[in-house]
Amino acid sequence: MSRHAVLGGGGVGLALAAALARGGETVTLLLRAAALPRYPGTVTVHHGIRESFTAAVPAAATLAEPVDVLWICVKHPDLAGALTSVTAEPGVVVPLLNGLGHLPPLRARFGDRVVAAAIRIEAARTAAGEVRQESLFTEIDLAGPPAVVSAALTAAGIGCTDGGTAADVLWRKLALLAPLALATTCAAGPLERVRADDELSRLMLACADEACAVGRAEGARLDRGRVLRALTRAPGRTRTSLQRDAERGVPGELAAIAGPIRAAGARRGIPTPATDRLVHRAGQHAGTPLPAGTRE
Repeated sequence: MSRHAVLGGGGVGLALAAALARGGETVTLLLRAAALPRYPGTVTVHHGIRESFTAAVPAAATLAEPVDVLWICVKHPDLAGALTSVTAEPGVVVPLLNGLGHLPPLRARFGDRVVAAAIRIEAARTAAGEVRQESLFTEIDLAGPPAVVSAALTAAGIGCTDGGTAADVLWRKLALLAPLALATTCAAGPLERVRADDELSRLMLACADEACAVGRAEGARLDRGRVLRALTRAPGRTRTSLQRDAERGVPGELAAIAGPIRAAGARRGIPTPATDRLVHRAGQHAGTPLPAGTRE
């Protein structure tokens, strides 16, 4: 049994904390002080496909004692403020944020204890301490998973794979997430609505092409065919957090998701017209970044 802290009470943070606790790990959920009175002390995972469950997960506003693993599950605009609640030193830091921009500040603070990671899950918080998970499985790719992380994830029933280098792990997710998130946000609905729009569907696949080209130029090992197959085979009901945030009028991660592709493309001399077009259209639906320091 190892000690874990999960920073952030959104869909990913709640689902992860509940799974780790059910697997027998000691878990603390780190929430904003203002959110603590509403938190019931348990996390209920309502599963659209598998059996739902409830796990007891204590919560706190600050991490005052060392833990073996700190899981960071806040959104990129909230990262700097959220880290002020971490006053004790973790043994390993696993960030599950979208994009690439979170690694430099985390490594500046925690050094080589930071392990690049990417999670595959579709989960959304529905109330304090409640989350609905639509994906059948949860899987996490890590750039060299430490034993304490692998053991905890295995006990929790979460898939854990060694995804190669940090560039491999993060660009592999971004090449799939960016076109999917941008297109569903433009469509203001699930993937099936994107597929019903010929132009939007074309832009989504072209964005994936651009992301793969830019990622490979940045040193990531990417399989373009695999990314395109994943986009064409994903369930029509698939939604993304960027699209859900736009529907709710909540500021999202447009810059964190699309920014690395556009910036690296410009730096490498690789045009990204489809990504640019999707960003322009998605910007009409998505909000502006929240002030640093806000989180659930």
